[in-house]
Amino acid sequence: MADRQPHLNSNFYGPAVPPPSKSRRGRRLLCTILMVAIGFIVAVGILLLILGLIYSPHKLEFNVSSARLTQFNLTTGSNQLRYTLALNVTIRNPNKRYRVYYDANEMAILYKNQRLETHWLPLFFQESKSTVVVGPNNFDGQKLMFLNSDEHVEFNAEKANGIYSIDVKFFFRLRMKSGQVVLKFKPKVYCGLKVPLGSDIDPNMISLFSNTACDFSF
Repeated sequence: MADRQPHLNSNFYGPAVPPPSKSRRGRRLLCTILMVAIGFIVAVGILLLILGLIYSPHKLEFNVSSARLTQFNLTTGSNQLRYTLALNVTIRNPNKRYRVYYDANEMAILYKNQRLETHWLPLFFQESKSTVVVGPNNFDGQKLMFLNSDEHVEFNAEKANGIYSIDVKFFFRLRMKSGQVVLKFKPKVYCGLKVPLGSDIDPNMISLFSNTACDFSF
């Protein structure tokens, strides 16, 4: 005898569906919070990128526009280097938005990685899209040099050619300001010069100096 199935009326919907567990609701909430956080981080990143492109400053452009070397003698035996050098430096601010405040300015000349003399330049201010000339900067003195044999050979070769390799370094503490945006930097500037030795009665040698661009790094 076949088993009879119970009669199902229209009010029977099957077993009750259990409500979502608390752990599932917690995972959904966590996913929602995570998506919102990721969206916020992405939006902030895009905003910072746009602001960086707008307000990122261009490097300042330094050039040694003139150099006048009228004495550069190394005394044999005492190794005293006697020098007389005058420099003019041109600084170009290519930024449209930023003005530059030079708060601390150190300028040094070196020969064979040995510092000959240091000058502290006056504080000054530079408008946007402008050029200033710093100088003349006069260096006149003597320095005890410690040259190895190779450096002595290089000095004698430069003396024979009448052109000396002299380095100029700048150390700054400056502010670049655009409205309420103020950026502070301590850039370094390096200028590798080839300076002909001349005299006041031989201006042709001095005129051989070529305008020299410097390396600028923030």
